[in-house]
Amino acid sequence: MKIVATLCLALGISGAYGADTKSISANAELKLMNGANDVALAGMTVKVIKGYVGTLTAHSYDTFTSYVLPEKSGGTWLQIPVDQPDGSISQFRTVESADSTVQAVAMYRSAGTLYAVVATKNGGSPPDLYLKPAPIIFNVYRFNGSLDVARFKLQQTSSSKASYMDAGDALAKEFFSK
Repeated sequence: MKIVATLCLALGISGAYGADTKSISANAELKLMNGANDVALAGMTVKVIKGYVGTLTAHSYDTFTSYVLPEKSGGTWLQIPVDQPDGSISQFRTVESADSTVQAVAMYRSAGTLYAVVATKNGGSPPDLYLKPAPIIFNVYRFNGSLDVARFKLQQTSSSKASYMDAGDALAKEFFSK
């Protein structure tokens, strides 16, 4: 059974990889501030907590942790994990070095649905990864809207047409349309 599930996942990801990304309107992008951000969806509110993690190295991170808020005050906040091929993670995060942004995150709302896009420099290894422009991989995750098993699930993967020093520039120039 695990083999069948793995095969289905691999075929699903390979089918999404390289798919043409439709430009998303820049107006759909959520301008998230540091701290708590409320995102209204049909019948629910998602709170996205944007935080900063500093390190003792030249690298730092922004984190984006999402929760479905309860209908009543004092109720349970439902965290929205991010499905990955080998499990799940609790948040999206950027990756910044002293020289470039290796991974950038943006969230947007389209047709009443919440999405997150993770733009990651592809190819190369440190230090070249930090010091040279590279193609960008866009992974688009869709919030499934479920209150039983809330998840961000990978919906689409595509590549940038150009190479970029900062992954965030690819979001602004290729993923979101003006």
